Amino acid sequence: MKKLYIISCFFLLLISCKKTTVIDSNNNGNNGNNITPQLYEYNVLPSATNAMITSYNAEHFISVDTRTTLKNKLFVFLPGTTGSPNFYKLIVKKAAALGYHAIGLMYPNSSDLYTASATSSDLLEFGRCRQEIFDGTNQTTGVSIDSNNCIKSRLYKLIQYLSVQYPNQNWQQFISNGEIVWANSVIAGHSQGGGQAFYVSKKVLVDRAICFASIDWNSSLSRSAEWVTSTGLTPTSKLYSINGTNDEIFNYVNVQTQLTEMNLFGNPINIDASTPPYENSHRLITSATPGFSILFPNHNLTVLDQYVPKSNNGDVLPSFSNAWTYLLN
Repeated sequence: MKKLYIISCFFLLLISCKKTTVIDSNNNGNNGNNITPQLYEYNVLPSATNAMITSYNAEHFISVDTRTTLKNKLFVFLPGTTGSPNFYKLIVKKAAALGYHAIGLMYPNSSDLYTASATSSDLLEFGRCRQEIFDGTNQTTGVSIDSNNCIKSRLYKLIQYLSVQYPNQNWQQFISNGEIVWANSVIAGHSQGGGQAFYVSKKVLVDRAICFASIDWNSSLSRSAEWVTSTGLTPTSKLYSINGTNDEIFNYVNVQTQLTEMNLFGNPINIDASTPPYENSHRLITSATPGFSILFPNHNLTVLDQYVPKSNNGDVLPSFSNAWTYLLN
């Protein structure tokens, strides 16, 4: 738990020291009319979509690239513990470049989940916490998330907001009869967000779920959380993962044990020495040198912007760009 506390402090330091410039490339005003083929990017405060949101109010990040053929599918990315979507713009932009309506979603992502669950004598506690984070139902005292602040509500309100602000971008296709159209959605996340993405895939049928560097492992009992092996609504054939072999937070052997328990297809394939389709495996790994070396770099290198390995010109390394394309497609 000390490691998770340090990560939380580090992310809070980043938030306090670095302000991301808001980019809105819609030069036609907020009504979204007269759309021309270009890249549209927006930062939206959660409180702008629902006045009942007063915490975890870092900006959502949204990207739509109308220069490409749109898939009519939604991509939702969930940041890691205490992280904000503005730390994960590269993966959201990548999804947009591939034709997704792409969202980096801010949600309640404190370290309370792990404080309550990682050493609990109850293997159900991880699932209770994740359920409350997902839908706001009162499941446990481990976390405290209401119906306005849960992932489902925040995402729904954001899609509603985008539908009104930018009607020609067709955000409204992702809600129907008061619900998110999960079947046309890809949900992904890093660390806490990655585990949440896999958990959500158990509870609703999604088009795909992608987990970056995550695990729900009870260190006291040396076992996976109970939800990991439960039957889910999304077939395991739609689950994908990528992990660092030298991850300082989540033990690599335990991660692979958990992915086997979840029946993810294939052997671990190292993207540093392989190219798509990676033997069609759903379990990718990397031993690459992170782009930033401070505070658990090998845990963050798979997707956190500052840590993703870059070439000399600042571009994401081809091995990572190719892996992201494979995971998203």
